[in-house]
Amino acid sequence: MSINYDPFSEKAMKDPLPLYSALRAEGKPHYIEKYNAWALTRFEDVMKASTHHEKDVTFTAGQTPGQLLLGEPVLKAFTTMDAPEHRKWRGVIRKNYTPEGIEEHRERFTELARNILEPLLDKGEFDVYHDYANQVFCLNSGYNLGLSSSESISCRRLIDEMLHRDSGQVGSGSTRNQKAATELMTFLANFVQKVRANPDLAVRHTAAYLYADIDGKQLDDEELALLLLNFLIVGSETTPMVVAGMLYHLAQNTDVKMRVLNDHRLIKELYIETCRYDQPTNMLCRRAVNAFDLNGAHILPGQNLLYIYASANRDEEEFEQADTFNIFRKRRRDLSYGAGGHKCLGMHMATMGAEILVSELFKSISDYEVLEDQCERSYGEFLNGYLTVPIRVTL
Repeated sequence: MSINYDPFSEKAMKDPLPLYSALRAEGKPHYIEKYNAWALTRFEDVMKASTHHEKDVTFTAGQTPGQLLLGEPVLKAFTTMDAPEHRKWRGVIRKNYTPEGIEEHRERFTELARNILEPLLDKGEFDVYHDYANQVFCLNSGYNLGLSSSESISCRRLIDEMLHRDSGQVGSGSTRNQKAATELMTFLANFVQKVRANPDLAVRHTAAYLYADIDGKQLDDEELALLLLNFLIVGSETTPMVVAGMLYHLAQNTDVKMRVLNDHRLIKELYIETCRYDQPTNMLCRRAVNAFDLNGAHILPGQNLLYIYASANRDEEEFEQADTFNIFRKRRRDLSYGAGGHKCLGMHMATMGAEILVSELFKSISDYEVLEDQCERSYGEFLNGYLTVPIRVTL
């Protein structure tokens, strides 16, 4: 039976996993005539498209479903550049995100986590995502750009408003979305003007890109503002969702929870499995520039491609008992950080940051309870996972 899949449908925005299972069962990419797009839901298809066909696609048309399928504006940053420009502009700060580079921030990040966590423990109940993980990561993102704590938190609030979807909403064109986008871009434009006028105020990532010159090209004010927005979004979005998911899914198995609480060496395995099982980046998109064949699909120039990571990481052909949450599973590979030349730049920072957040929490408590009736998952076409996970802790 043919499946009527639309990434903006209520079913896909609310709970896409049953759809993805049905699409994988088709055994090949699924063509969506409405959007002239192919949905890649199988692990091997996403992996091959990412690693063998990068030259056959462009990133310049955007990466979100709204950009590729609805024609929404594209944030100009190295994430939406093709090679070799992508590699060159990403390379400006690449060393900061190597395993060695992120170790220089371990002590600072740990202290930040402790400062946010301490008053939450005194309360006894708090939301893992909003009160803890998102706060730490958005402050860390702001630090990288030279923003104050209040500015960082304000920017994250506006990003959440930009990403909000009302039931039945298609795309980011609501008044609520647009108001937040305008306010955020106005702030960043003013921030760029401020550091242009006084370059001594530019630090870390902002300074790096303020002075960057790639093949005689420097970023203008709009390009720099859009790049800073990109850092704010990706630096404080998906990993906090994974941290919330770690606490939620671990709580479903009491025996394993107590093992992790008593052996913090298992926290990394908990993180890796949560990324696979509840992949926060639902999908990223590309547009074909060359014709190529992929597992029975003949893809034509101009057609859109949906790389659906949340489905690929649940592929039964790649992961035994893929729908079971198992932190002890053996794995050869996964797609939690993508693959190919655009593989996530911040993967090592995300892994270290999540480990620190959960480790600092587990060092401070003997047990915790998830208040399941208050938990909420994301609703939308782009992100996937828990946005609200309240817990009650036992010290």
